[in-house]
Amino acid sequence: MEAYAPYELPQAIDLKQLMNKRADESPEGVAFFFTEDDGNVRKVSCAQFRDDVNALGTYLYAKGFRGGKHCGIVGPNSYEWLVAFFALANGGNVALPLDARQPVENLIRLMARGDAAALVYSREFAPAAPAFAAHLSNISAAAGEGFVSLPMTEFDKYLAEGASLLAAGERGFVEHEIDVHALAALVFTSGTTGEPKGVMLSQDNIVSNINQACKNYTHKGVGMGPLPMHHMFGLVVGHLMVYNYEAPCYIVRNLRNVLKDLQVAKPTTMFAVPIILETFVKQFQVMAKRAGTQLSPEMIKQATGGNLKYIICGGAPLPVQYVQLFRSFGIELLNGYGITECSPVLAVNRNEDYCDGSVGPVLFGCEVKIDEDGEILARGRNVMLGYYKDPEGTAEAMKGGWYHTGDIGKIEDHYLFITGRTKNLIITSSGENISPEELEEKFLTDPAVAEAIVYEKGGNLIVQIFPEKEANAPAEYFDALLKKVNQGEPGYRKVQKVILREEPFARNSTGKIVRALIEK
Repeated sequence: MEAYAPYELPQAIDLKQLMNKRADESPEGVAFFFTEDDGNVRKVSCAQFRDDVNALGTYLYAKGFRGGKHCGIVGPNSYEWLVAFFALANGGNVALPLDARQPVENLIRLMARGDAAALVYSREFAPAAPAFAAHLSNISAAAGEGFVSLPMTEFDKYLAEGASLLAAGERGFVEHEIDVHALAALVFTSGTTGEPKGVMLSQDNIVSNINQACKNYTHKGVGMGPLPMHHMFGLVVGHLMVYNYEAPCYIVRNLRNVLKDLQVAKPTTMFAVPIILETFVKQFQVMAKRAGTQLSPEMIKQATGGNLKYIICGGAPLPVQYVQLFRSFGIELLNGYGITECSPVLAVNRNEDYCDGSVGPVLFGCEVKIDEDGEILARGRNVMLGYYKDPEGTAEAMKGGWYHTGDIGKIEDHYLFITGRTKNLIITSSGENISPEELEEKFLTDPAVAEAIVYEKGGNLIVQIFPEKEANAPAEYFDALLKKVNQGEPGYRKVQKVILREEPFARNSTGKIVRALIEK
C-alpha cells in the first residue's frame, strides 16, 4: 500500500496535561468503564478520573510522597491501578509496575533492586503485605521513614481524606511542577544475563510515544486492552493511548472474562497479543461446532460485541495466517512492534497502510535503522533514560546514541520486518519475556546437573540437561528436579519437559555453549 500523512491530534506534554485536557473539554465524557464484582458496569467520567487522581495524589503528597519516592504497584488490571499510577507520576514520584503473577519473593527482590519504600497492592496481595514490609523496611529506614503499605481496598478512605485536604486549600500536589525528563516509571524487564533490568522511563518518554503512535493509527469508538497494566504495551497502548484519542476505554479486570467483556464493551479496537488471538480462534471453533456450522463473519461479529473493526497486536511474533483469518471475519489485524525500552512502540501497521508479515511503518517522530549486522536500532524521545543503577548495561544498549534492540530485521519499501533475534531471550506467544539463563541457573545449582540449556519449542519451555556422571542419578531424579524448579513460577515460566543428553553441549573457542547447534 501507499504511505500517507500522519493522523493529527493535539500533542500531549505530560500525563497531567493529558489528564486535564480531556477533563476540561469533556468533563462528562466516559474515560473508563468496567464490570464490577457484582456484575454492574461502572462508568467513570473524565472529570471524576481527574478528581480521583488529584485526591489520591494530595493524600500521598501529605504523607511525604514527593521528591522522587519509589512505590511499587501490584495487582490485576483495575481503575485503582490507573489512579495510583497517575497520582504517583504527577506528584514527582516513581511508579514500579509489578507483574502480579510473579512469586512474592521475586516481587520483593525487584522492589529492593528498585529502592521501593512503599507498595500499592490489590486485595489478592493482602496476606503478603507483612512480608513486603519486613523485607523492605531497611530501604525506608535509610530515608528515616517506615515502609508504607497502601491497600487498594482502602482507596475510598484515601480519596476522602485527599478531597478534604483539597477543600481546605492544600494545593501542593495539584500545583506540583512536573519535570518531564525525570524518572517516572521503573519497569523491570528480563535481560540476557539472567537478571531483569530496570528500564527507566520519563513522562516525556511515555507521552512522546503516545503522540507518535497516535499519528500512525487512528481510533474512534470504544477501546479495549486486556493486557496487564504492568506491561508497557498494556498500559501505554491499551489504556493511555485510548484516553488520548478522547475515547472510552474498557478495563478488563480478569483475562478469563474477555469474551464476556467484549459483549459489554462492544469495542471498535482491541489491543492484544498472539496468545489471546489463538485462544479466540479455539473458542470460536468450539462455538461453531456446537452450533453445527462453519465460522462466519456474522458469528464472529456477534461473538466480539458487534463493532470490532481493528485488533492491534504486539508483544510477540504474529503468524500471517492469523492476519488473513481475521480479515476473512471482517476484522483488520494490524501487527506492531515495540520494546519496553522504547516506551514501548516503534512500528505498527496503519488503518489504510499495512503489509502482511510486517510490523508496519516506523512511527512518525521515531528513527529506526538497520545496523550492518542486521540489528534494529532506534532513536527518539521515546527511548528510555537508561537502566537503573546499571551504567555499563546502559552504555552497551545505547552505543553510538542508538538503542540496540537485539532484534534482527529489514526495511522493505517503508515496512519494517522482524527476521530474528540476537539475544537468547525467549518471547512467549503472550508477549512475556523469559531469560533462559534465569531458569538454567536454577537447574545448575543441583549437583547432579553438569550443563543445562532452556529453549522454547512448540509453545513449551524445554530443558536439555547433561547430567553430572559421578552423580549417577536416575531419570526420576530429574523429573523431581523439574517439579522443584517449577514450584512458585507463573505458568508462562514453567518448564514442561526434561531431555537428558548423552554428550556435552558443543562449545566455541571461548568455552560458551553454542545454542544454535543444539538439536531441538
